[in-house]
Amino acid sequence: MVTCEGITMYDPRHSIKAVAAEALTEGESVFVSSDGLAYAVDNGKSTVCHGWALTSVAAGIMVTIVTYCRMKLDTAQTIGARVYTGAVSGGSPPSTTLSAAGTIVGWAVAAYDIVVGVTYVPAADG
Repeated sequence: MVTCEGITMYDPRHSIKAVAAEALTEGESVFVSSDGLAYAVDNGKSTVCHGWALTSVAAGIMVTIVTYCRMKLDTAQTIGARVYTGAVSGGSPPSTTLSAAGTIVGWAVAAYDIVVGVTYVPAADG
């Protein structure tokens, strides 16, 4: 399992807020559904990503979703490789190790650092 050790850079102007429909952890890939709530990108829906949870929150709490950031992970990444959201049960931060499923959202800039950004094409789909 990949764990986020912290979001080390983001621009507040490129963030949105939504109420979490479920518990979300820092760095977890999320999407905003048609009900306006934020959900984890997981094995139930891995084809869309609207950003990453800035902090861990419980269900029903407002979460800040960053749409572009640099993130530190606890698991070594393949430097220069694409980063995917994955289709992990319960959700996950993005990683180079999740290439079997999910959406490409960035690349690994160092062994434990990734740069990710929301892909606007194809169009967002909650």
